[in-house]
Amino acid sequence: MARMLADRCGFALDEIAEVTDAIDEVGAMLIDVASFGSPLHCSFVEMGSALFVTSTVTSHRGIARHPGARWRVLEALTDRLLITDLLGESEGEREVVVGFVKHRHGFI
Repeated sequence: MARMLADRCGFALDEIAEVTDAIDEVGAMLIDVASFGSPLHCSFVEMGSALFVTSTVTSHRGIARHPGARWRVLEALTDRLLITDLLGESEGEREVVVGFVKHRHGFI
């Protein structure tokens, strides 16, 4: 899905690879902290020359703000990166959200 959307937005092949690699890294980060049975939600929004991607899971332990090597990989692959957690619906739960923006080259 991400590959198709990035292509439709006019991203170059290397940028499409960066988007799909970033989504893989985000998914791996979120799976590590997700509560058992929590679905992984992912949304994509095209904003002119950019693609904004957000991914969310429910977690009982949250996520570190700068979780090591994966975070550095995401910083290298994306143009903007956000991580936050919000109070969940049940006590002790957090909604962990990781979002990133990837611009087409020359449009930052």
